[in-house]
Amino acid sequence: SRGLGDVYKRQAYKFGVIYCRKGQTEENDMFSNVKPSKDFIEFMDMMGTKTRLKGYTGYKGGLDTEHDTTGTHAYITKFAGFDILYHCSTLLPLSAENNQQVVSRKRHIGNDVVVIIFQDGFSGGFAPNTIASKFNHVYLVVQVVGKKKLPTGEKATQYHVGLVSKQGVRPHGPPIPPNGLFICGDYTRNFLLTKLINAERAAYYAPGFAQSRTRRLWLKELVEKYGKPTKK
Repeated sequence: SRGLGDVYKRQAYKFGVIYCRKGQTEENDMFSNVKPSKDFIEFMDMMGTKTRLKGYTGYKGGLDTEHDTTGTHAYITKFAGFDILYHCSTLLPLSAENNQQVVSRKRHIGNDVVVIIFQDGFSGGFAPNTIASKFNHVYLVVQVVGKKKLPTGEKATQYHVGLVSKQGVRPHGPPIPPNGLFICGDYTRNFLLTKLINAERAAYYAPGFAQSRTRRLWLKELVEKYGKPTKK
């Protein structure tokens, strides 16, 4: 039988992004952040373009483009022929549902297969069970290291990048260098986007997706929100 990677040929990808202040290790604390740091804004500006949702006619990744119910803006980009949309935690609205303000944010990011964890400095690492989600399978952990002086004399933000996956996610490239260090710029953007797309494809074969119920729920979510899958 065909694998999910063969059956579901996607022309667009949605990735979660959770902003984590230095020292935060609890899910609710991460999801509750409202004001992003300058470093986080710089990172997101590298990864995409902040776009007004109302009236937007491109790939919307399940976000509301008519009534602002899922926030007013999202980061969006195009890469290698794919439309990319980020479910950015600080741009998704907080809600008062059941006295849990982070519910609306979790609803979107919890259904993303790959999630970027952006940490303002070292926060003691990241464990995949920090976020309660059946669908999250790969976490790309980006930590701000500091500033590095370039040959031009300018200073650029430096990141440490690591990958944390749930059991069964297939190995995939491009390999992260041993020191895990990257400089804010086009090379890093292209590297990370390639890694994110390949990580999602690799996650389709994990046991969590092999279980018929999880696969069925996930595909149902995709079809309802993002359109019908196309077959060869």
